[in-house]
Amino acid sequence: MKLIEVPIKVNVSLRKMIPNTIAYLYGHTAIRYFRKYTLGNTDVYYVDNFNRIDLILTNTTRRIREDEVAFVTDKLLPHTPDEDPIRLSKERIESARHHKIRKMKDIIIIESKPVPTTNLDA
Repeated sequence: MKLIEVPIKVNVSLRKMIPNTIAYLYGHTAIRYFRKYTLGNTDVYYVDNFNRIDLILTNTTRRIREDEVAFVTDKLLPHTPDEDPIRLSKERIESARHHKIRKMKDIIIIESKPVPTTNLDA
């Protein structure tokens, strides 16, 4: 498997790329930083919203495999213990938003707390 970063245009909004998922996760709160990656035909979004780091995996053609989830988590969240991330599925997003997500065949969200930084100057 190969995880490749995809360049993002300056005027592209994460809320336009995956609107229902972003509305479910963040509402109207700010997003500090995001990156988009591809893992074959699975898109991976790394999102930092000041309070936590989320990995959003989407696939328009098939279900996302467990080995893909493990690979992405290992690459993008290396300091996170295996039992720590919270996983959310497409069905949970659809039921919370009361809206079917027809463009995506599968969505998996992995939530993790950001790694605390230590202050070496203190």
